[in-house]
Amino acid sequence: MRLRTIGLALIAGCLSLGTMACTTPTATLPHREMPAGATFSGLWYTNFGDMTLTQKMDGYTRGTFDYKGEGQVEGKVEGGVFIFDWMQPGDFQIGRREVKGKGYLVISDDGLSMTGQWGYGDSYTGGGEWTGNKATEIYR
Repeated sequence: MRLRTIGLALIAGCLSLGTMACTTPTATLPHREMPAGATFSGLWYTNFGDMTLTQKMDGYTRGTFDYKGEGQVEGKVEGGVFIFDWMQPGDFQIGRREVKGKGYLVISDDGLSMTGQWGYGDSYTGGGEWTGNKATEIYR
């Protein structure tokens, strides 16, 4: 009986360790170096509308995107990857709730495009692909 109790305790411990490892939010995020002269700061034309980002020297980056209103992104650049939280405000007039999630964008070798994923809640994936091209000339 004691051996069975120890075995069950080991299985429970392994399952809890496996669950913790599987829910680590940064476990599947890509890594890359920032290309020379590249930055996430600027205007990007994305599949979720125009996105304007400001990247600080310490990597802290925030901005807005134009998809069904003014969404917000905020996070940190690690190498050539922008890891962020996103939020889209609700609109009481049309019955839309606030929506939040996480995502990441990887800058290209030339610094003029980015591609990544986004998800809902605490997930960095599952929502779809997020892509963008940097505006080299601003026509506004």
